[in-house]
Amino acid sequence: MSGDADLHGQLVAIFGAEVSERVQAMNRHLLALEQDPGGAELDEQLAGLFREAHSLKGAAGAVGMGEVAAIAHRLESVFQAVRNGQLALGRPAFDVLYAGVDAIGALAAADGPAQLDPDTVVASLERLASGTPEPQPAPPGTPEPQPAPPGTPEPQLRDAGAPEREGNPQPDVVREAVHSPPPGAVHSPAPGAVAAAGPTGVASGAAGEETVRVAVAKLDALMNQVGELVVARIAADQRVAELRGLQEELAQWDLAWRAARPGRRPPDPAALARFIEAGVGRLAGIRRQVDRLARGYQAEGRRLGQAVDELRDEVRRARMLPVSTVFDGFPRLHRDITRELGKEADLEIRGGEVEVDRAVLEQLRAPLTHLLRNALDHGLEPAEARTRAGKPARGSVLVAAVQREGVLQVEVADDGAGIDPARVRARAHERGLLTPEAAERASDREVLDLVFSSGFSTATRVTGLSGRGVGLDVVREHVERLHGTITLDTGLGRGTRFLLELPLTVATTLCLLVGAGGRPFGLPATSVMRIERVRPEELGWAGGHRVVPVDGRPVPLVPASSLLGLGQPQAAEAGTVVVVGSAERRTALTVESLLGVQEVVIKPLPRPFARVPGTAGAATLASGEVVMILNAADLTRPGAARTAAAAPAPVAGDPPPRQARVLVVDDSAVTRTLEKGILEAAGYQVLVAADGVAALELLRREPCDLVVTDVEMPRMDGFALTAEVRADDRLRDLPVVLVTSLDSDDHRRRGVEAGADAYIVKGAFDQDRLLETIARLT
Repeated sequence: MSGDADLHGQLVAIFGAEVSERVQAMNRHLLALEQDPGGAELDEQLAGLFREAHSLKGAAGAVGMGEVAAIAHRLESVFQAVRNGQLALGRPAFDVLYAGVDAIGALAAADGPAQLDPDTVVASLERLASGTPEPQPAPPGTPEPQPAPPGTPEPQLRDAGAPEREGNPQPDVVREAVHSPPPGAVHSPAPGAVAAAGPTGVASGAAGEETVRVAVAKLDALMNQVGELVVARIAADQRVAELRGLQEELAQWDLAWRAARPGRRPPDPAALARFIEAGVGRLAGIRRQVDRLARGYQAEGRRLGQAVDELRDEVRRARMLPVSTVFDGFPRLHRDITRELGKEADLEIRGGEVEVDRAVLEQLRAPLTHLLRNALDHGLEPAEARTRAGKPARGSVLVAAVQREGVLQVEVADDGAGIDPARVRARAHERGLLTPEAAERASDREVLDLVFSSGFSTATRVTGLSGRGVGLDVVREHVERLHGTITLDTGLGRGTRFLLELPLTVATTLCLLVGAGGRPFGLPATSVMRIERVRPEELGWAGGHRVVPVDGRPVPLVPASSLLGLGQPQAAEAGTVVVVGSAERRTALTVESLLGVQEVVIKPLPRPFARVPGTAGAATLASGEVVMILNAADLTRPGAARTAAAAPAPVAGDPPPRQARVLVVDDSAVTRTLEKGILEAAGYQVLVAADGVAALELLRREPCDLVVTDVEMPRMDGFALTAEVRADDRLRDLPVVLVTSLDSDDHRRRGVEAGADAYIVKGAFDQDRLLETIARLT
């Protein structure tokens, strides 16, 4: 039984990917038919639709999805009726067909809508195939319809090519088949194919596992690299055998030396002479073996490095999917939105063949969908307004992708009215985002950056598509989560253009390593605009803080250590500057050193530090050192540079205020580093220890004002450490804060009994609460 279940799960996963491909193909055929219903390609499009529906019906039957098979069968009937000339396709008919295609995608998805009624969709398709008009709701008080008298003729289907005649009693299939989707049918602006089944080649299995369909050629390439690794392993085994031979040779030499010098007595001169004579030859042989081993290891190291690099590249390529897996849903989305808005617009799509990591595509779908909606809804003016402005009545929207220097660039542009900075400025003032003085002083570029603020909208109406101020902030969040950037270019009357720059893969990220506050940090290369040396005469002042000119505009200059809260604030001075940017924002960071460029795997921060400002995650360098990867979006937030630059410098001659000293105890290096950063940013001196034993030894050497400790640690846990502190006459009054994921009443009681002053559960933890607790206890 278990084997049958596993097989069925695999079949369902494969079917989910097949549905995605076939539903997208049906959408393409339907869009082509809708644009030219009676064109020369009618037969070809119908043949394609019939083929896709027939294949879906058979596949659905094989995996036991009878509802999908039933809808596919009714779609076949509709396409056959059109083929036979019994049915002419018009706008209402296309609504029913799109609803049927969307229903298939939704039913095949693991999280399909629960409210979907397949029987209603099937009934609508049956009525369309037979030429029966959709039932219209009767007005209140209308009597129930009576059955037709015997002998009443059945309504006849109109010949698709026959002209309408005045007074023709037969139903007009083109206009009356379906005026709107029936209750329960699936019909939404989002294309069902993409929304339901995900990108082509990706599906969910029965157990929720994701699968990726990989071309055989890519698997062959992976196997070739595995073969190279096998060869390298065999060579390594051979080197190990040679090392063992060398060990035996050295052991024999050691025995000969012991024989020449028995016990502790001085060696016999004759025996010593024989040992030296034989040893010269042995030493030469050992040297040759060592040289051979060194050369072998160097060669195998190069081969292994090349094999690993190529294997990594092949795995990346196996994860790659064309951008068309997202773009292919846009024509259908464009069709639904323009129809709902009553607008006419052309959609141009370019670069669908560019390949990107599947994880990037998944994050890219939502922001691109929103930008396309915005372009059609807010960007393009109504036809009459465009005509008055001297533009073509039909608008134009472009969605394009291109790969440049290992970076994916995606452009979403329209030729609409553009965004008015004055309107944004006024709206920002109304919402309190800008003071009157700031609104007057801010440049148009700075003002336009506010459209990415949460909840910001200049729309005068709220529609089902947009206008609630939810969108562009989420778009930016998605892009920055991928360590990318988004820029906005707009002009009144000429339209709006959004440019997204993203890494092609998120498996690894190229980072610039810099030194700040005596520690290494990483900056994603995609957020680094430039690196340069700045001379003192190039610095200026603007808005009360230091700036440096970059591309003709002043950019705030801030020491990275001050911005990260590492130690006392420093003055912005000339030196090595790294200009980082996100969207239209720029910040110039002065760093202490450039440590090189390295490709790293960025891992999300553990709870409770998932949203520590300024950090995008952590990475382990080739040396084994764990470093924080900085988030350029946080470093360039409005006010961040101003806050760091405006921090008061200590007055000469005044003693610096005493900083409380806190000991952080945790066996996780990442957690220790993050807590240390949080506390130092708040002005505390911080010591660290990896467990309770090391903490207790440190406390007995170094005076501290408070201890922040985890509970679950090797050698000595947090409860035992707290008890030891309370038992020590010199430490008994030292405040102890337990920060742990253990949240049961029993664990809390143990913490109290051990003598802890505060107990913070990591699941409900935030840095403000930690800082507030420490401030209260110190």
